[in-house]
Amino acid sequence: MDDAGLPPSTGDRCSPRCGRCALPPAWCLCTEVAPLMLSTRVVVFLHRREVHKPTNTARMVPIALRNAEVRVVGHVEDRERFAEPAPPGSRAVMLFPSPRSIELTRESARELSFGSPLTLVVPDGNWRQANKIATHEEALAVLPHVRLPQGPPSTLRLRANPDPDRISTFEAIVRALGILEGAEVQAALEHVLALKIERTRWTRKPPSREELERSEFRPRPRAT
Repeated sequence: MDDAGLPPSTGDRCSPRCGRCALPPAWCLCTEVAPLMLSTRVVVFLHRREVHKPTNTARMVPIALRNAEVRVVGHVEDRERFAEPAPPGSRAVMLFPSPRSIELTRESARELSFGSPLTLVVPDGNWRQANKIATHEEALAVLPHVRLPQGPPSTLRLRANPDPDRISTFEAIVRALGILEGAEVQAALEHVLALKIERTRWTRKPPSREELERSEFRPRPRAT
């Protein structure tokens, strides 16, 4: 496991990949992202079947946020990892659009947290996996559920989805933090996601030298 608590990603055809961002070494962005320290804590429960997918965005959470973690789950023996999703003194809410969820606003967040710091708990996997994590695990099923307000269709996609209202886990977190922490935080995290997306596309079709020089997402020179 790396320092984000995730197994290294092998990527497509077992090509070398960074264990944190899942990008090839030439496109690794880990040293280029300054993680934000926010009052809202984020805990992602990542299904094991998502771990080795280079298009998974949950890996970006501990890279982009200091007050965050990812817990890999999916087997019976992982059940203890669901315990205590929020640290002492913090109130946890589940970001999941279940039938009992309420719309996330600053006001609803204050009411649910009773004025305490908030921990945003997020399941990550396909719909069946995420629903099982959010509603079938005893330690999490008791949490209040919140959903995002209706927003614009995503322009930040790594995977095709027939439902235009579906967004990636990282973008859902970004939009939630935009509500809780403000527009500047949302814009900064959207840039991180755009960086991940563009460099992932480069692994499929490398840019020309001219395209790379013009791109705002080109790698920065590394310190020696």
